[in-house]
Amino acid sequence: MEKKWMMAGIALACVVAGAAIILVSLMNTATPAVPTSAQPTSTAAVSVTGSPQDPGSVCNLSASGPRILVPTNTSVPIRDPMPGNRYSFDRDDSGKTIVLGTGDVVEINLGFAPSLAMRWVVPVSGCGIELVNDGVWYTGGDFWNNTGFYRARYRAVSPGTSVINGKLVLKPDEAGDLRFNLTMIVK
Repeated sequence: MEKKWMMAGIALACVVAGAAIILVSLMNTATPAVPTSAQPTSTAAVSVTGSPQDPGSVCNLSASGPRILVPTNTSVPIRDPMPGNRYSFDRDDSGKTIVLGTGDVVEINLGFAPSLAMRWVVPVSGCGIELVNDGVWYTGGDFWNNTGFYRARYRAVSPGTSVINGKLVLKPDEAGDLRFNLTMIVK
């Protein structure tokens, strides 16, 4: 009788792990929802030279809200190193301010556990940068460990200041306990 209960427990654990893998797979293929708070606050936007993503009304950090940028170049797979990458940051670098020249590329790498349904949401305020590409990749390690990574690459395109305020959340509108903050000043 004890062996039956043990086998039933193992079978249940396999079913739960399989369901979690399917859930993570579905989350990675679903189109991410952009929270209302992350959308531009102004509809009368004037483009800044050098980037189609930087409307003039969002260059003022104190007047603009955060927004989710759209990738401009997905030719380099997110798992592969990007040629010419100059700056690379992870969660330990949160809170830093960096000064960039036009054309410089910044890469952020933020870890998470794929077994959890939590993901990084990384809105940007200000102007001067464009999102080259972003996405998640896995190292293939243990399902329960931090083997997942969110990677985003930004390029400095015009003078301005941008602030990245990332958070690890279950739903995009949550506050999030784990955060990542980086200020980029493009000269």
